[in-house]
Amino acid sequence: MIDQLANSAAIALLNRMLTRENWACEKLAPYAGRVARFDAAPFAVTLKVRADGTFEAAGSEVAAVTIGVALSSLPLAMFDPQAAMKDVRLTGDAEFAQALAFVLQNLRPEPEEELSRFMGDAVAQRVVGFLRASASQWKQIAESMLDNTAHYVVAENPLVVGRDELTTFGEEVNHLRDAVARAEKRIELLARP
Repeated sequence: MIDQLANSAAIALLNRMLTRENWACEKLAPYAGRVARFDAAPFAVTLKVRADGTFEAAGSEVAAVTIGVALSSLPLAMFDPQAAMKDVRLTGDAEFAQALAFVLQNLRPEPEEELSRFMGDAVAQRVVGFLRASASQWKQIAESMLDNTAHYVVAENPLVVGRDELTTFGEEVNHLRDAVARAEKRIELLARP
């Protein structure tokens, strides 16, 4: 149910943006019939390219390309598509993936325009401004939580060895190995008649 709702919303939003940009439809049209799957666990959106370069819901077809996106980057994607494309994992048809990534990175979302139809220009500007500010703050909060958790796991309650400690340990092991090798050579020299 949630995947169907996400699919429908993604198709509607992307098709509105694509119809404003003729170049994007022209770029995707040669890939008509191919299926792309976007994974942002726990959500997945599967889209099929139509002959006119827009999207429709894909049936049970196998995806020609799968794009894994970090769920944390999706809120910023509404305002800056390149933000969501910074940390992606691509598998499948490289040519199709490249064309799709180019189109998605260069589409210009205009959330103010979309919202102004329902609530007027001034309110839409303020709502989108608030959402932009809150999205960046949520990202900062998430990054801060990750940093704090990593610090706790490594330093406060050492469940994992830190990078610096691991590097120091490796260097000490190398020095010990070299010292043992030198000692063995000395013993060999002393044992010779």
